[in-house]
Amino acid sequence: MPKFILKKVVLLSVFSLPALADSEKNLINGKLAICPDKPNCISTENSDLAPISFGTHNPEQAWAMLQACIVEQGGKIEEIRENYLWASFQTSFFKFTDDVEARLDRENQLIQLRSASRKGYYDFNANRNRLNRLIKAFSIKLNPEQLKNTYE
Repeated sequence: MPKFILKKVVLLSVFSLPALADSEKNLINGKLAICPDKPNCISTENSDLAPISFGTHNPEQAWAMLQACIVEQGGKIEEIRENYLWASFQTSFFKFTDDVEARLDRENQLIQLRSASRKGYYDFNANRNRLNRLIKAFSIKLNPEQLKNTYE
């Protein structure tokens, strides 16, 4: 391999490492970060809110459905990987930014969710309500007959 190509490969590798390490910091021991001791954060991994269960459905299809639900509800997907997603939402009145994170758990057929306000202390249940809406929208996409049966 010519020397200049080797130098480019080494340089690209060195400059790519911080980006990779930075994106991996969002998962701690394979899980979403624990919410701080503030009422403006909720996570299905450490609260009474249940994660999304996609059962025997294809994990990639479930992952794509979650992304569609986020966008349909006004979220902006900031980062997406094979098993991690980060999206941002802006509150309608004060224009605060909240972050939603998701972790695809193929082994347990679950999608874990976390929603947190970037600023402030109390969110008047905005993050809990957002996750409840996402979970409901996902459930309807995954099982459209469920909606049909509701109105019959």
